[in-house]
Amino acid sequence: MHRTATRFGLIVTVAVLAAAKVAAQQAPSSAGPHLQPNAGGEAAVKRVVDGIMQPYLAQGQRNPRGRRWSRSPYLGAIVAVSLHGHRYFFPYGKATDAGAPFTRDTLVEIGSCTKTFTTTLFALAINRNQIVPDASAQKYMPEGYTLRAQQLTPLELADFTSGMPDDPTNLPRGLERRSIEYYTVKDFLTWASQYEPTTQLPAPYRYSNAGIGLLSYLVATATGKTWEDQVNSEILQPLGMADTTLRPTPEQQKRLAQGHNRAGQDAPRWPVFAWYAAGGLRSTAQDMISFGEANLGHEDVNGKPVSAELIAAMQLAQKPIYAMPNGFNKQAMAWVNNMGEGNPNLHPVIVKNGGTSGFGTVIAINPTKDAAIFIGMNQVGANPATKGVEILRHLP
Repeated sequence: MHRTATRFGLIVTVAVLAAAKVAAQQAPSSAGPHLQPNAGGEAAVKRVVDGIMQPYLAQGQRNPRGRRWSRSPYLGAIVAVSLHGHRYFFPYGKATDAGAPFTRDTLVEIGSCTKTFTTTLFALAINRNQIVPDASAQKYMPEGYTLRAQQLTPLELADFTSGMPDDPTNLPRGLERRSIEYYTVKDFLTWASQYEPTTQLPAPYRYSNAGIGLLSYLVATATGKTWEDQVNSEILQPLGMADTTLRPTPEQQKRLAQGHNRAGQDAPRWPVFAWYAAGGLRSTAQDMISFGEANLGHEDVNGKPVSAELIAAMQLAQKPIYAMPNGFNKQAMAWVNNMGEGNPNLHPVIVKNGGTSGFGTVIAINPTKDAAIFIGMNQVGANPATKGVEILRHLP
């Protein structure tokens, strides 16, 4: 059977099972299933988080991939943990060069964690029969654009098997000149239309910001709503995530942390690119842990009921589709299922990391422990993804 057909069959099955599971979760009960006692409370969680984060923040020479970075004197982090619905926030270091501390309401650039919002919208459109994941992407291209890669599908964009490069290959030099004001939506869609795969699709795994960016325009065409309108109406407003945005207000800008580059120097603000759905959001620890709880299937987040439809879409986006090159992890729609590096005794952790010119972030969930974590660090190179996974596996 063709691999694409197999993958789509899996997705349809997952959608049905997820919907059934959510319906069961949201049946009335005398007590919520998530607010369980936490052995040791905040002190126990703090011991785990401090034991992992403090040595890492003090070190600051190589990230887990071996790339060097020089620790900024203003390096800081915010860690948010949800365990059985109980939230804990742990600030470290400084959020700004003026010495302002990190808080749960400090905004950071979440980078590629944005992709999980986009694939959630894609999953919603699948479950609503607005988009067919294994159809030709051309069916959903904005008017006036014709793909050379007529065989390309929306699912291949969502799970990184499109073969597309990380970013458009005709970008101008200089970060600022790559913003949407200079490299426009028209420029991006023209480039994407001319993309030609160099191998049969679905291609082997290749991470692509551009692919997720293109996916967002396909979903917008299929639904008749812009990505910004959808992310606000389908995710942010229902979950009470008022501080998650592409374009911070003047008040929010006062709460933005200062990012730093690998050399420890102040980094410029991350532009809004034409493929912003792949990495443009700013958010807070408070908002992102809300997103994490919804991805765990919590029926209530911030005092608001979470719809069965949204939870089903989130679970569909998280579902493994194929094994990644390392042989252990499994790729989903933007999310990665960390299967414990081959250790069968470790719980799977569903994770997505992010990075910009000045920030490193991670959002991750451990469904077995009903735990979620968000880490935001104000220096690129300080990749906190492995630390987030480690913390989730050591929580009481």
